[in-house]
Amino acid sequence: VRMGAKCSLCHVNPTGGGKRTDFGAVYGSSTLAEGRLDPTDVPAAKPGEAPEIWTGRISRYFSLGADARMNLDSVQIANQPDTLEFRLRNAQVYLDLQIVPGRLSLYIDERLVPGNAVSREAYALLWSRERTLYVKAGRFFLPYGLRLEDDSAFIRQVSGVNFNSSDDGVETGVESGPWSAALAVTNGSAGGAESNQSKQTSLLGSFNRSSWRAGASYNWNKSTTTPGADSYRRMYNVFGGLRTGPIAWLGEVDHIVDSGPAIARREQRASLIEGNLELVKGLNMKVTYEHFDPSHAIAEDERERYSLVWEYIPFQHTQFRIGYRDNKAPPQNSAQNANELFAQWHVFF
Repeated sequence: VRMGAKCSLCHVNPTGGGKRTDFGAVYGSSTLAEGRLDPTDVPAAKPGEAPEIWTGRISRYFSLGADARMNLDSVQIANQPDTLEFRLRNAQVYLDLQIVPGRLSLYIDERLVPGNAVSREAYALLWSRERTLYVKAGRFFLPYGLRLEDDSAFIRQVSGVNFNSSDDGVETGVESGPWSAALAVTNGSAGGAESNQSKQTSLLGSFNRSSWRAGASYNWNKSTTTPGADSYRRMYNVFGGLRTGPIAWLGEVDHIVDSGPAIARREQRASLIEGNLELVKGLNMKVTYEHFDPSHAIAEDERERYSLVWEYIPFQHTQFRIGYRDNKAPPQNSAQNANELFAQWHVFF
């Protein structure tokens, strides 16, 4: 939103997330970074010039990427001891094999920790000659809403569409001028209990301009675990971004409806608004407000979360983050009223 660019400019996945393109790698290490950390044993490309930024590209046909986030987390819950924990929050590697450069590729996103190694994404991707149409098949993140890094955000947690919920299927999309659209048909239930008698459908469309973007998503999932006991989930959202001077805004509102013979109809709503202020080159201040209504039929059960996060990129491939989150919920649930503090070192390329 700050640069007026589409997700596909900086990410190999046309709908965003995961490995960065060469442009995304250079952008994150130069334009976003305050300065530069120079190696001591690599000569400059030319006399007087700084060494080139490494993008992870090994050859025309093969490139690598990675992300690792190391946290120090503190959680304060009323009437319970405070916790303070060092945690390797996540680490994943990305592999992009360009079988036919620019046209046909094989992509793998492998999460190494936490827990056992898991393939978050593994798919074949085919582009048209003009790179306006594509089709991919395999395992991938569903095209739905904003691709936020924070899986604990209400809009990503409640919808179940996040970096922990890829699914197997096929997706086709359009990248034409300011327009982007994607349609995916997948197994449903994100690989959970499912008889495979029906499929999940996800549809996303967005329109992008230099100072704003707007979009909408739809997701329909029929889950058949036992004969005659079908459950349905329908999700709708609108999302967008706006640049006002030095502030880049993000927003999304989701409406989720669950129904079936084993559960009463339940309507949930989740929303997010976020402002990002670039104070100086390399230093970003993020302020976020979130709202979640677990059941439209029940009064006074809403939850809110306020976040203030400082993000600093002193040099290429490194980001430091310090954040505070204040959770508000019905007082009888102490855990949902927790205060959270975290410090994070993010290494990426």
